Amino acid sequence: MMMTVIDILLIILILSASALCVFAIIYLKRITEQVEALRKDVHEFFEKTNPICDNLEEMSRRIKRVVSEVENYWEEIDSSIKNLRERLSIFTSHKNFQTVVYPAKYLLKNVKALASGTSVFLDTYKKK
Repeated sequence: MMMTVIDILLIILILSASALCVFAIIYLKRITEQVEALRKDVHEFFEKTNPICDNLEEMSRRIKRVVSEVENYWEEIDSSIKNLRERLSIFTSHKNFQTVVYPAKYLLKNVKALASGTSVFLDTYKKK
């Protein structure tokens, strides 16, 4: 029996399709292994970042507490300064005391706002 050209081409086509299937299976296995390795890396990354987030949350709580305590002290100091200003206004002009600026007061407000913002961010991040 003599094989025709069509039969020979059909055999080559079947062998090529079989080889293609084998290579596709090998390639998909490699891709699956790489995806699994990526999944493990991502899982390890999140496992390492969770303690950091917990530490940041604890630190923001402590900062918030310290800032509120300092703010209370600042209010006492501010009231003492106002009382002193009232007493000294008898001896000097009132205009000189109005120009005094309290940069520490604004710094405390900014630090408190930063601590509150960090706390809210971490709470929102943990809820997700």
